[in-house]
Amino acid sequence: MSPERDVISATPGAFRLRWDVFLSFRGTDTRGTITKGLYKSLQARGIRVFLDDEGLERGEAVANGLMEGIDDSAAFIVIISENYASSHWCLEELAKICDTGRLLLPVFYRVDPSQVRHVSGPFGSGFESHEKRFEKNTVSKWKEALKKVGGVAGWVFNHSEEDDLIQRLVRRVLKELSNTPMGVPEFAVGLDERVEKVMEVLQVQSNGVKVLGLYGMGGVGKTTLAKALFNALVNRFEHRCFISDVRQVSSKHDGLVSLQSKIIKDLFPGAGSPSIGDVNVGISAIKGRVSENRVLLVLDDVDEVKQLDALIGKREWFYDGSCVVITTRDTKVLTQNHVTVSYEVRELYASEARELFSYHALRRSAPPENLLSLSEEIISLTGRMPLALEVFGSFLFGKRKEEEWEDAVKKLRLIRPHHLQDVFKISYDALDEDEKCIFLDIACLFVKMEMKRDGVIDVLRGCGFRGEIAITVLVQKCLMKITPENTVWMHDQIRDMGRQIVMDESFVDPGSRSRLWDRAQIMTVLKGHKGTRCVQGIVLDFEEERFYKGKVGSVFPKKFQCRPSLRKISCYIKQCLNKNHPEPQAEESTEFVLHTKSFEPMVNLRQLQINNLKLQGKFLPSELKWLQWQGCPLERMPLKSWPGELAVLDLQNSKKMKTLWGWNGYNKVPQKLMVLNLSNCDQLTAIPDLSGCQCLEKIDLENCINLTKIHESIGCLSTLRSLNLTRCSSLINLPIDVSGLKQLESLFLSGCSKLKSLPENIGILKSLKALHANDTAIAELPQSIFRLTKLEQLVLERCQYLRRLPNSLGHLCSLQVLSLYHSGLEELPESVGSLNNLETLNLMGCESLTVIPDSVGNLMSLTELLVDRTAIKELPTTVGSLSYLRELSVGNCKLLTQLPNSVKTLASVVELQLDGTAITNLPDEIGEMKLLRVLKLMNCKNLEYLPESIGHLASLTTLNTVNGNIKELPESIGRLENLVNLRLNKCRMLRKLPASIGDLKSLYHIFMEETSVSSLPESFGMLSSLRTLKMAKRPELDTNESSFLAEPEENHSPFVLTSSFCNLTLLTELDARAWKISGKIPDEFEKLSLLETLKLDSNDFHSLPSSLKGLSILKVLSLSNCTQLNSLPSLPSNLIKLNVQNCSSLETIHDMSNLESLQELNLTNCVKVGDIPGLESLKSLRRLYMSGCIACSSQIQKRLSKVALRNLQNLSMPGSKLPEWFSGQTVSFSKRKNLELKSVLVGVIISINHSIDIPNMKRDDMPGLIDVEANVLKGGRTLFRTVLNICGVPRTDEEHMHLCRFHDYHQLVAFLKDADTFSVSKSNPPFDTGLELRKCGVYLIFEGDDDYDGGEESLDTGLQSVSEKLAKFFSTREGGDQVSVNGIGHAGT
Repeated sequence: MSPERDVISATPGAFRLRWDVFLSFRGTDTRGTITKGLYKSLQARGIRVFLDDEGLERGEAVANGLMEGIDDSAAFIVIISENYASSHWCLEELAKICDTGRLLLPVFYRVDPSQVRHVSGPFGSGFESHEKRFEKNTVSKWKEALKKVGGVAGWVFNHSEEDDLIQRLVRRVLKELSNTPMGVPEFAVGLDERVEKVMEVLQVQSNGVKVLGLYGMGGVGKTTLAKALFNALVNRFEHRCFISDVRQVSSKHDGLVSLQSKIIKDLFPGAGSPSIGDVNVGISAIKGRVSENRVLLVLDDVDEVKQLDALIGKREWFYDGSCVVITTRDTKVLTQNHVTVSYEVRELYASEARELFSYHALRRSAPPENLLSLSEEIISLTGRMPLALEVFGSFLFGKRKEEEWEDAVKKLRLIRPHHLQDVFKISYDALDEDEKCIFLDIACLFVKMEMKRDGVIDVLRGCGFRGEIAITVLVQKCLMKITPENTVWMHDQIRDMGRQIVMDESFVDPGSRSRLWDRAQIMTVLKGHKGTRCVQGIVLDFEEERFYKGKVGSVFPKKFQCRPSLRKISCYIKQCLNKNHPEPQAEESTEFVLHTKSFEPMVNLRQLQINNLKLQGKFLPSELKWLQWQGCPLERMPLKSWPGELAVLDLQNSKKMKTLWGWNGYNKVPQKLMVLNLSNCDQLTAIPDLSGCQCLEKIDLENCINLTKIHESIGCLSTLRSLNLTRCSSLINLPIDVSGLKQLESLFLSGCSKLKSLPENIGILKSLKALHANDTAIAELPQSIFRLTKLEQLVLERCQYLRRLPNSLGHLCSLQVLSLYHSGLEELPESVGSLNNLETLNLMGCESLTVIPDSVGNLMSLTELLVDRTAIKELPTTVGSLSYLRELSVGNCKLLTQLPNSVKTLASVVELQLDGTAITNLPDEIGEMKLLRVLKLMNCKNLEYLPESIGHLASLTTLNTVNGNIKELPESIGRLENLVNLRLNKCRMLRKLPASIGDLKSLYHIFMEETSVSSLPESFGMLSSLRTLKMAKRPELDTNESSFLAEPEENHSPFVLTSSFCNLTLLTELDARAWKISGKIPDEFEKLSLLETLKLDSNDFHSLPSSLKGLSILKVLSLSNCTQLNSLPSLPSNLIKLNVQNCSSLETIHDMSNLESLQELNLTNCVKVGDIPGLESLKSLRRLYMSGCIACSSQIQKRLSKVALRNLQNLSMPGSKLPEWFSGQTVSFSKRKNLELKSVLVGVIISINHSIDIPNMKRDDMPGLIDVEANVLKGGRTLFRTVLNICGVPRTDEEHMHLCRFHDYHQLVAFLKDADTFSVSKSNPPFDTGLELRKCGVYLIFEGDDDYDGGEESLDTGLQSVSEKLAKFFSTREGGDQVSVNGIGHAGT
């Protein structure tokens, strides 16, 4: 963890403000010391610093100029010294700074951060006098500001060198200022209130599928609200996905298919990317996945109903509790079939609009008096639309004269209401000519391509523009933004404004416009030779075929593993359910051919994209400066000569290209070329002579896997700044002489697995800043490397042959990152201590490294020291000198037995990673690590106690001792006021929790599964913030296994849930399995009203309170193996899953008819249950498991109606017969004309011989039966295989019937093709040899076979629906005759 991540968030756009940095300090303490030095150093680096030269002791009010200085500053350095809080001017200033929300860098100058955070010591004394002089609210505001700053992991200065601290602060500020143009965070006004209102509308805690439609005008803030809503909900869902720009993407070729693929990939990232051939296949794939999992899906900017049909289908498909959010400008899209609730996103309230406008125009919360009336008129004229306020406010930024504002308002008055594009054009018109040109390039060309910022700047520089400055200006004016992924982005309304400007150039004739982006118009212009000298830019991308176009059903991964070796049953089941084996399909492609003659009239063409197209002809316009021809289908370039002005050539993904030039021996290169991108050109074997490219700055050859040779001329390219050879796995050598690369800054060689050495004269690369050579065969670094005095990054990860580094390494005076992760390093040179600017030292996985040199203590700039999985036995005591170290990680250093006492001086450490070490104790001095937030002690088997001093870690938020041998927690743990996560799982020696645990008011999550704790302290009910409590034990555990318990389990007293436990009113998940909870659950249990998951399995209580029904949002109730439980009361109506399997004493169940959302009911081995009242009303029931339920079987069969059986996907119950109309074990499938296969119904009769044991496992520990498989075969070869989902294991040897219905969205059905064979079989070899497959049956259900909703009792059997026939089968006591193995049934042959 980097320290910079812990400072208060960075400011948007220092380049927009008068001051870069505001210095806040107590003059009498630091003016002549650190403040003076810091001010001079910042100014020397060109940073604009606000410094109050007159001091703060000036009178009874802080000067207006000081407040304006804060408003006009991008970042703040606050130097907290001993007397800082004694000055009310300092405190007023600090409160104002905190209100800005901008970058804040605190320096704790010879003070304890915890005293700042707690307002104690000298800071408490200062407030005593303030409380007597000032109003309570004012003092309270100051205290909150001081507490906030005290909680920020800034820089702690005790006795270290001031110069070192100053230089670190300067570097941090410079880094932040260089980053600000990369993206301006949105200043969201009123967003929290909007999210809260939408959450109320959604009622996300209630059951059902929620599909929310957010509608409103363009620019009103729908996307912003959708993103904020997604962030508010994201932690509730394991599967979530945000799809942006649906309208734009879906308009592309195969756009909907690409969106379908992205949805599946994002929702289920570990399941493999499907190959989707068309929209219908994608719909089926989405349906199959969302029907089995709760998902959160946001579709932004939808404009057609067909998009919803393709991306979400029907809301009935979604698993209960799923949430879909749709944003649109057109309410017609929000049909009742798709949407459950709509919400109009309206313009801002007047006060919110004023604040947003003032922020962008003035960088303050409200306009000054002289501009107030003009501001109000602007707000009114822009309709209080957020986008218009943002853009127009940014247009006015820096204009402080009333005359300038009045002139702007005059222009605004001429605009018709709600014509936002005209508002934006005012800002566009204020740009200079170059900026206008660049804006139009971005709006018309680059946004469509989703280009990265650096790529755009390369193109613009190639066209002769100052791209970096222009993009900064456009971002400043809010006409475009840079996404976190570094992609250029423009709001579609602003983009459309730019495109309208271009279309207005010639409304009728596209060939007379300056820029062309519409495929149809471009093809018309090119085919008709209608281009003119007006055309400057064309983007035409026939996107590469990314999906298989063969069989419609080929939507699954191509790998298939028949039977993996497994150690755990859960892993086996998971892999069984995911097994599949599709056939490889042939790829279809369409070739498009263009001729260069089409471009001849376009003499001013400077930008051309023709991706995945074939080009014929010899010449392109000579003024062409950027040519992107990705996916070029040719082996060599067809051009007789290159355009004379060509600056950027992008040929990446040209899979067939073998040589770069080469038309009839032609080898003249474009002399003005600046950027050459040949990445992913698989067949490229060599690079030709580039000596003629005297302007070349970037060469990208990433993933050219057959490239064996780099031409020597590359070593002479004096202008080259970046050379990327990543994963050129066939490359053996680099040019011997690289002396000409005077300007080279980046050299990327990672993945060049055959590369054994670097050029001996590499030290001549005086400008080199980054050298990455991961996964190479390099055995040593050249001696000349010490000459790389500008090198900042040296990354040599997984270099297995690299044993040592040269002693001259210490001369790399600019080095900031040194990473040798998993390399063969055996020794670190002593000279490493001379790397004064080193911030990250990564030695993780260097298993041969035994010693860290003492000199590492000299690395005063070091913030990360990572030595996990090395062979070190100790850390040097000098590590305590690392004053600014933020992360210390020594995890899995198996020989490390202790930490040095000097850790007490590591006052800045935020994360301490000690997992898997052999440490026997933590030093008492650990309590001095005041800023420590995360302490990891997993698998520390030799650590039995934590020191009392741990209670001094007031900043600690996470304590993890999982799978350790901790015997007790110290009482001082109750003082960890900021502890949020406490993880104690598998601490099997831990017998009790300290009484002080109830003092942890910030504790959200406790994980203490499989401990020896047998009771909870009385104070436990005081954990007022607790959300998650997982404390399950392993039932019936053998006491000699792994010393799990300090004493035999049976000696533990029964556990009683006391009334105080019910005070945990914020609890959402409680897992108390196998706690021997006895007697009666208290009636006050209904106070836990926020519970969503309750697991009380394997306990000894005999009844549940009637108040349980009051848990209105409970979704999962698990009570399996509660052998004393004799009855179930009325249950909460929102319940989705109920598990009472193996509750052998259970006799009565209250009427379940209110459980309309129940999807799964597991009653396996509930032998005494006589009936399930209300079962026929469970309209949502999908899985009913009743194996071993002998007493109620006949009664339940009568309750199984046609509707219930149509909805059920899995049904298990005692029985020895299948319906006679089922086929046998094998079915040959024949496709029916005009009728789709809707589902496959599989029935099996099985029994278990319990005299045959499963090695090393009890059957009761198995979640179900896993040896019955459904297979799709072609010509005897298995194409696809899946395991039947049969939960619960019957405890008798009697026969049981299991029905499984596979719907058309299941992979099994989607994969079944004409002439394929469907069969049911037992796994070979079986996991459970005691399982016997007695009978099998299959029934194929086509359209019309099972969709009739009317009464059918009077119809002939042949006319009845499948579900009606099933209901009739179950209603007869006899059940039906044994099926014939040879029967074909309804196979469609």
